[in-house]
Amino acid sequence: MNKIFHRIVNDQARVYYFLLFLTCLKVQLFNSSLFGDGKDEISESLMVRERPLDVFQSEIRENNYINALKKLFSASESRGGVVLDPENFPSIGIKIKTRMAPGLQVSNRFLDAVLDILRFRGYSSEQIFLADRDSISLKNAGFYSTIPKHNTYRNHLVFSSSDERYYHKEWYYDSSMPPSLHDRTKFFIDFPFNRERRLQEERKSYLPSLLFLKNVFWINLAVAVDSINIGIDGAAANVTTGAISNYNRFLDRGTIAPATVTEILAIPELWDKRTYSIIDLSRFQFANGGQFDAEFIAGIPLLLLSENPISLDRVVLPSLNKERKKMGLAKRNEEDLLLFKYASEIGLGDVKNTKVFNVK
Repeated sequence: MNKIFHRIVNDQARVYYFLLFLTCLKVQLFNSSLFGDGKDEISESLMVRERPLDVFQSEIRENNYINALKKLFSASESRGGVVLDPENFPSIGIKIKTRMAPGLQVSNRFLDAVLDILRFRGYSSEQIFLADRDSISLKNAGFYSTIPKHNTYRNHLVFSSSDERYYHKEWYYDSSMPPSLHDRTKFFIDFPFNRERRLQEERKSYLPSLLFLKNVFWINLAVAVDSINIGIDGAAANVTTGAISNYNRFLDRGTIAPATVTEILAIPELWDKRTYSIIDLSRFQFANGGQFDAEFIAGIPLLLLSENPISLDRVVLPSLNKERKKMGLAKRNEEDLLLFKYASEIGLGDVKNTKVFNVK
Protein backbone atom coordinates (compact mmCIF):
# COMPACT_ATOMS: atom_id res chain seq x y z
CA MET A 1 0.00 0.00 0.00
CA ASN A 2 1.35 3.42 -0.96
CA LYS A 3 0.34 6.83 0.38
CA ILE A 4 -0.48 9.16 -2.49
CA PHE A 5 -2.50 12.30 -2.94
CA HIS A 6 -5.85 12.19 -4.62
CA ARG A 7 -7.66 15.33 -5.80
CA ILE A 8 -11.43 15.27 -5.94
CA VAL A 9 -12.92 18.32 -7.64
CA ASN A 10 -16.44 19.46 -6.88
CA ASP A 11 -18.14 22.03 -9.14
CA GLN A 12 -21.20 22.62 -6.95
CA ALA A 13 -22.12 26.30 -6.43
CA ARG A 14 -19.42 27.64 -8.68
CA VAL A 15 -19.31 28.83 -12.27
CA TYR A 16 -16.20 30.92 -12.88
CA TYR A 17 -13.87 29.70 -10.14
CA PHE A 18 -12.78 26.30 -8.94
CA LEU A 19 -12.10 24.65 -5.63
CA LEU A 20 -9.65 21.78 -5.60
CA PHE A 21 -9.87 19.52 -2.57
CA LEU A 22 -6.85 17.49 -1.52
CA THR A 23 -7.41 14.17 0.21
CA CYS A 24 -4.73 11.83 1.43
CA LEU A 25 -5.49 8.25 0.48
CA LYS A 26 -3.86 4.88 0.63
CA VAL A 27 -4.32 3.05 -2.62
CA GLN A 28 -3.48 -0.46 -3.70
CA LEU A 29 -1.94 0.06 -7.13
CA PHE A 30 -1.92 -2.23 -10.16
CA ASN A 31 -0.04 -5.51 -10.04
CA SER A 32 0.93 -5.66 -13.71
CA SER A 33 4.67 -5.30 -14.34
CA LEU A 34 3.85 -2.80 -17.06
CA PHE A 35 2.91 -0.30 -14.34
CA GLY A 36 6.10 -0.65 -12.32
CA ASP A 37 6.86 -1.57 -8.73
CA GLY A 38 4.17 0.46 -6.98
CA LYS A 39 6.11 3.71 -6.59
CA ASP A 40 4.55 6.92 -7.84
CA GLU A 41 7.58 8.37 -9.61
CA ILE A 42 8.16 11.79 -11.18
CA SER A 43 11.03 12.05 -13.65
CA GLU A 44 13.97 14.12 -12.40
CA SER A 45 13.95 16.05 -15.67
CA LEU A 46 10.38 17.19 -14.91
CA MET A 47 11.08 18.21 -11.33
CA VAL A 48 13.92 20.62 -12.11
CA ARG A 49 12.50 22.61 -15.00
CA GLU A 50 9.61 24.92 -15.79
CA ARG A 51 7.26 23.43 -18.36
CA PRO A 52 6.88 25.78 -21.37
CA LEU A 53 3.91 26.89 -23.49
CA ASP A 54 5.99 26.54 -26.67
CA VAL A 55 4.33 24.94 -29.71
CA PHE A 56 6.35 23.48 -32.57
CA GLN A 57 4.89 22.78 -36.00
CA SER A 58 6.29 20.96 -39.00
CA GLU A 59 4.95 20.07 -42.43
CA ILE A 60 4.17 16.43 -43.21
CA ARG A 61 5.85 15.97 -46.58
CA GLU A 62 4.84 13.02 -48.76
CA ASN A 63 3.06 11.44 -45.75
CA ASN A 64 6.39 11.04 -44.00
CA TYR A 65 5.33 11.34 -40.37
CA ILE A 66 8.64 10.07 -39.01
CA ASN A 67 10.65 12.91 -40.51
CA ALA A 68 8.17 15.50 -39.26
CA LEU A 69 8.16 14.01 -35.76
CA LYS A 70 11.94 13.77 -35.59
CA LYS A 71 12.16 17.48 -36.41
CA LEU A 72 9.57 18.37 -33.77
CA PHE A 73 11.19 16.33 -30.99
CA SER A 74 14.61 17.69 -31.87
CA ALA A 75 13.36 21.30 -31.92
CA SER A 76 11.65 20.94 -28.55
CA GLU A 77 14.61 19.21 -26.95
CA SER A 78 16.99 21.90 -28.23
CA ARG A 79 14.96 24.46 -26.24
CA GLY A 80 15.06 22.40 -23.06
CA GLY A 81 12.01 20.23 -23.72
CA VAL A 82 11.41 16.71 -22.47
CA VAL A 83 13.86 14.11 -23.80
CA LEU A 84 12.01 10.82 -24.04
CA ASP A 85 14.17 7.92 -22.92
CA PRO A 86 13.52 4.78 -20.85
CA GLU A 87 15.73 5.94 -17.97
CA ASN A 88 13.73 9.06 -17.12
CA PHE A 89 10.37 7.87 -18.45
CA PRO A 90 10.32 4.11 -17.92
CA SER A 91 6.73 3.45 -19.07
CA ILE A 92 4.78 5.40 -21.66
CA GLY A 93 1.00 5.36 -22.04
CA ILE A 94 -0.12 6.77 -25.38
CA LYS A 95 -3.64 8.21 -25.26
CA ILE A 96 -5.05 8.12 -28.78
CA LYS A 97 -8.27 9.62 -30.14
CA THR A 98 -10.59 7.28 -32.03
CA ARG A 99 -14.07 8.45 -30.98
CA MET A 100 -15.12 9.30 -34.55
CA ALA A 101 -13.37 6.36 -36.20
CA PRO A 102 -13.18 5.45 -38.97
CA GLY A 103 -14.26 8.88 -40.26
CA LEU A 104 -11.83 10.91 -38.17
CA GLN A 105 -9.18 9.45 -35.90
CA VAL A 106 -5.51 9.29 -35.03
CA SER A 107 -4.21 7.50 -38.10
CA ASN A 108 -2.16 4.31 -38.18
CA ARG A 109 0.59 6.17 -40.00
CA PHE A 110 0.77 8.82 -37.27
CA LEU A 111 0.77 6.30 -34.42
CA ASP A 112 3.25 3.99 -36.16
CA ALA A 113 5.71 6.87 -36.55
CA VAL A 114 5.54 7.67 -32.82
CA LEU A 115 6.06 4.00 -31.92
CA ASP A 116 9.01 3.71 -34.31
CA ILE A 117 10.72 6.74 -32.79
CA LEU A 118 10.23 5.43 -29.25
CA ARG A 119 11.56 2.04 -30.27
CA PHE A 120 14.64 3.72 -31.80
CA ARG A 121 15.17 5.51 -28.49
CA GLY A 122 15.40 2.23 -26.64
CA TYR A 123 11.84 1.43 -25.58
CA SER A 124 10.67 -2.16 -25.70
CA SER A 125 7.11 -3.10 -26.61
CA GLU A 126 6.45 -3.91 -22.93
CA GLN A 127 7.29 -0.33 -21.91
CA ILE A 128 4.65 1.28 -24.13
CA PHE A 129 0.89 0.77 -24.15
CA LEU A 130 -2.00 2.40 -25.99
CA ALA A 131 -5.28 3.57 -24.49
CA ASP A 132 -8.61 5.07 -25.44
CA ARG A 133 -11.89 4.96 -23.58
CA ASP A 134 -14.17 3.10 -26.00
CA SER A 135 -13.40 -0.41 -27.22
CA ILE A 136 -15.82 -0.08 -30.16
CA SER A 137 -14.08 3.01 -31.53
CA LEU A 138 -10.70 1.33 -31.04
CA LYS A 139 -11.92 -1.61 -33.11
CA ASN A 140 -13.33 0.72 -35.77
CA ALA A 141 -9.96 2.47 -35.92
CA GLY A 142 -8.06 -0.78 -36.37
CA PHE A 143 -6.22 -0.67 -33.03
CA TYR A 144 -8.13 -3.25 -31.04
CA SER A 145 -8.27 -6.99 -31.47
CA THR A 146 -11.55 -8.90 -31.32
CA ILE A 147 -9.79 -11.79 -29.55
CA PRO A 148 -10.43 -11.65 -25.78
CA LYS A 149 -7.33 -10.94 -23.65
CA HIS A 150 -5.19 -10.41 -26.75
CA ASN A 151 -5.76 -6.72 -27.39
CA THR A 152 -2.49 -5.62 -28.91
CA TYR A 153 -1.24 -3.37 -31.68
CA ARG A 154 2.25 -4.05 -33.00
CA ASN A 155 2.94 -6.05 -29.82
CA HIS A 156 1.84 -3.18 -27.57
CA LEU A 157 -1.01 -3.72 -25.14
CA VAL A 158 -4.16 -1.74 -25.93
CA PHE A 159 -6.49 -0.73 -23.10
CA SER A 160 -10.05 0.57 -23.07
CA SER A 161 -12.40 1.33 -20.20
CA SER A 162 -13.66 -2.25 -20.41
CA ASP A 163 -10.30 -3.34 -18.93
CA GLU A 164 -9.93 -3.44 -15.15
CA ARG A 165 -6.69 -1.50 -15.22
CA TYR A 166 -8.08 1.51 -17.09
CA TYR A 167 -9.80 3.02 -14.03
CA HIS A 168 -9.07 2.76 -10.33
CA LYS A 169 -11.85 3.02 -7.76
CA GLU A 170 -9.96 5.62 -5.67
CA TRP A 171 -9.34 8.02 -8.55
CA TYR A 172 -12.33 10.00 -9.75
CA TYR A 173 -13.63 13.49 -10.48
CA ASP A 174 -16.53 14.30 -8.16
CA SER A 175 -19.33 16.49 -9.53
CA SER A 176 -22.92 17.19 -8.56
CA MET A 177 -23.96 17.37 -12.23
CA PRO A 178 -26.62 14.73 -13.01
CA PRO A 179 -25.62 11.87 -15.31
CA SER A 180 -26.88 11.41 -18.84
CA LEU A 181 -29.95 9.23 -19.33
CA HIS A 182 -27.74 6.49 -20.78
CA ASP A 183 -25.44 6.45 -17.75
CA ARG A 184 -28.32 6.65 -15.27
CA THR A 185 -29.86 3.59 -16.93
CA LYS A 186 -26.52 1.80 -16.59
CA PHE A 187 -26.40 2.58 -12.87
CA PHE A 188 -29.90 1.13 -12.46
CA ILE A 189 -28.78 -2.04 -14.23
CA ASP A 190 -25.57 -2.31 -12.17
CA PHE A 191 -27.17 -1.51 -8.80
CA PRO A 192 -30.90 -2.25 -9.11
CA PHE A 193 -31.54 -2.54 -5.35
CA ASN A 194 -28.99 -0.08 -3.99
CA ARG A 195 -30.18 3.52 -4.39
CA GLU A 196 -27.41 4.91 -2.19
CA ARG A 197 -24.74 3.30 -4.36
CA ARG A 198 -26.44 4.63 -7.52
CA LEU A 199 -26.40 8.16 -6.14
CA GLN A 200 -22.73 7.82 -5.21
CA GLU A 201 -21.75 6.55 -8.66
CA GLU A 202 -23.77 9.27 -10.43
CA ARG A 203 -21.43 11.90 -8.96
CA LYS A 204 -18.25 10.15 -10.01
CA SER A 205 -16.33 10.30 -13.26
CA TYR A 206 -13.50 7.79 -12.97
CA LEU A 207 -10.12 8.95 -14.25
CA PRO A 208 -7.87 7.04 -16.70
CA SER A 209 -5.51 6.25 -13.84
CA LEU A 210 -3.41 3.81 -15.89
CA LEU A 211 -1.96 6.89 -17.65
CA PHE A 212 -0.43 8.45 -14.54
CA LEU A 213 -0.08 5.97 -11.68
CA LYS A 214 3.29 4.52 -10.71
CA ASN A 215 6.08 5.08 -13.21
CA VAL A 216 3.81 5.74 -16.20
CA PHE A 217 4.03 8.98 -18.21
CA TRP A 218 1.68 9.88 -21.01
CA ILE A 219 1.87 11.02 -24.62
CA ASN A 220 -1.29 12.54 -26.03
CA LEU A 221 -2.08 11.97 -29.74
CA ALA A 222 -5.15 13.83 -30.99
CA VAL A 223 -7.07 15.19 -33.94
CA ALA A 224 -8.97 18.49 -33.81
CA VAL A 225 -12.77 18.69 -33.78
CA ASP A 226 -15.09 21.67 -33.46
CA SER A 227 -16.96 21.80 -30.16
CA ILE A 228 -19.88 24.08 -29.36
CA ASN A 229 -19.24 24.22 -25.62
CA ILE A 230 -15.47 23.74 -25.39
CA GLY A 231 -14.64 25.58 -28.60
CA ILE A 232 -12.16 22.96 -29.72
CA ASP A 233 -12.16 19.28 -28.85
CA GLY A 234 -8.45 18.71 -29.26
CA ALA A 235 -5.50 17.83 -27.06
CA ALA A 236 -6.89 19.02 -23.70
CA ALA A 237 -10.24 17.28 -24.13
CA ASN A 238 -8.64 14.06 -25.37
CA VAL A 239 -7.04 13.26 -21.99
CA THR A 240 -9.94 14.56 -19.88
CA THR A 241 -13.54 14.34 -21.12
CA GLY A 242 -12.24 12.01 -23.84
CA ALA A 243 -10.89 9.58 -21.26
CA ILE A 244 -13.15 9.59 -18.17
CA SER A 245 -16.31 7.65 -17.37
CA ASN A 246 -19.74 9.27 -16.95
CA TYR A 247 -18.62 12.10 -19.24
CA ASN A 248 -21.77 12.95 -21.23
CA ARG A 249 -23.24 14.98 -18.37
CA PHE A 250 -20.66 17.71 -18.95
CA LEU A 251 -20.44 18.05 -22.71
CA ASP A 252 -23.69 19.88 -23.48
CA ARG A 253 -23.16 22.62 -20.87
CA GLY A 254 -21.39 25.75 -22.03
CA THR A 255 -19.77 26.61 -18.72
CA ILE A 256 -19.33 23.19 -17.19
CA ALA A 257 -17.69 21.51 -20.20
CA PRO A 258 -14.56 23.72 -20.31
CA ALA A 259 -14.44 23.82 -16.50
CA THR A 260 -14.38 20.04 -16.38
CA VAL A 261 -11.60 19.82 -18.98
CA THR A 262 -9.36 22.25 -17.13
CA GLU A 263 -10.09 20.97 -13.62
CA ILE A 264 -9.29 17.39 -14.52
CA LEU A 265 -6.18 18.43 -16.42
CA ALA A 266 -5.02 20.40 -13.36
CA ILE A 267 -5.00 17.35 -11.08
CA PRO A 268 -1.27 17.29 -10.21
CA GLU A 269 -0.80 13.56 -10.61
CA LEU A 270 -2.15 13.78 -14.18
CA TRP A 271 -0.62 17.15 -15.11
CA ASP A 272 2.86 16.26 -13.84
CA LYS A 273 2.97 13.00 -15.78
CA ARG A 274 2.57 14.58 -19.21
CA THR A 275 5.34 14.52 -21.79
CA TYR A 276 4.06 15.68 -25.20
CA SER A 277 0.73 16.36 -26.83
CA ILE A 278 0.69 16.15 -30.62
CA ILE A 279 -2.11 17.05 -33.02
CA ASP A 280 -2.27 15.86 -36.62
CA LEU A 281 -3.98 18.49 -38.78
CA SER A 282 -4.01 16.40 -41.95
CA ARG A 283 -7.69 15.77 -41.18
CA PHE A 284 -9.84 17.85 -38.83
CA GLN A 285 -13.50 18.78 -38.44
CA PHE A 286 -14.31 22.48 -38.24
CA ALA A 287 -18.10 22.47 -37.65
CA ASN A 288 -21.12 20.53 -36.40
CA GLY A 289 -20.23 20.68 -32.72
CA GLY A 290 -18.52 17.35 -32.20
CA GLN A 291 -20.74 14.98 -34.18
CA PHE A 292 -18.95 13.51 -37.17
CA ASP A 293 -19.95 15.13 -40.44
CA ALA A 294 -17.88 14.51 -43.58
CA GLU A 295 -19.13 17.80 -45.06
CA PHE A 296 -17.01 19.71 -42.56
CA ILE A 297 -13.75 17.77 -42.88
CA ALA A 298 -10.67 19.67 -44.03
CA GLY A 299 -6.95 19.14 -43.74
CA ILE A 300 -3.48 20.68 -43.67
CA PRO A 301 -0.36 18.47 -43.85
CA LEU A 302 0.91 19.72 -40.50
CA LEU A 303 1.94 18.23 -37.16
CA LEU A 304 1.97 20.35 -34.00
CA LEU A 305 3.69 19.41 -30.74
CA SER A 306 3.77 20.91 -27.26
CA GLU A 307 4.25 19.95 -23.64
CA ASN A 308 1.11 21.96 -22.87
CA PRO A 309 -2.16 20.69 -24.41
CA ILE A 310 -3.93 24.00 -23.72
CA SER A 311 -1.46 26.09 -25.71
CA LEU A 312 -1.53 23.45 -28.44
CA ASP A 313 -5.31 23.79 -28.78
CA ARG A 314 -4.97 27.56 -28.93
CA VAL A 315 -2.55 27.34 -31.87
CA VAL A 316 -4.75 24.82 -33.71
CA LEU A 317 -7.95 26.88 -33.33
CA PRO A 318 -7.23 29.36 -36.18
CA SER A 319 -7.07 26.48 -38.68
CA LEU A 320 -10.63 25.52 -37.77
CA ASN A 321 -11.73 29.15 -37.91
CA LYS A 322 -10.23 29.62 -41.36
CA GLU A 323 -12.40 26.80 -42.70
CA ARG A 324 -15.44 28.07 -40.81
CA LYS A 325 -15.03 31.46 -42.48
CA LYS A 326 -14.98 29.85 -45.94
CA MET A 327 -18.36 28.27 -45.15
CA GLY A 328 -19.82 31.48 -43.71
CA LEU A 329 -19.82 30.12 -40.16
CA ALA A 330 -19.24 32.16 -37.02
CA LYS A 331 -15.73 32.39 -35.65
CA ARG A 332 -14.83 30.65 -32.38
CA ASN A 333 -13.16 33.66 -30.74
CA GLU A 334 -10.17 32.71 -28.62
CA GLU A 335 -10.84 35.52 -26.15
CA ASP A 336 -14.40 34.27 -25.62
CA LEU A 337 -13.54 30.64 -24.99
CA LEU A 338 -13.78 29.69 -21.32
CA LEU A 339 -11.34 26.83 -21.89
CA PHE A 340 -8.43 29.27 -22.13
CA LYS A 341 -9.77 31.61 -19.43
CA TYR A 342 -10.20 28.81 -16.91
CA ALA A 343 -6.83 27.27 -17.79
CA SER A 344 -5.10 30.55 -17.00
CA GLU A 345 -7.02 31.02 -13.73
CA ILE A 346 -6.02 27.65 -12.29
CA GLY A 347 -2.40 27.74 -13.38
CA LEU A 348 -2.27 25.68 -16.58
CA GLY A 349 -0.76 28.57 -18.50
CA ASP A 350 -1.83 31.83 -20.14
CA VAL A 351 -2.12 31.02 -23.85
CA LYS A 352 -1.39 34.66 -24.69
CA ASN A 353 2.23 33.82 -23.87
CA THR A 354 2.41 30.92 -26.33
CA LYS A 355 5.34 30.95 -28.73
CA VAL A 356 5.05 29.12 -32.05
CA PHE A 357 8.09 27.74 -33.85
CA ASN A 358 7.98 26.65 -37.48
CA VAL A 359 10.36 23.73 -37.90
CA LYS A 360 11.73 23.23 -41.41
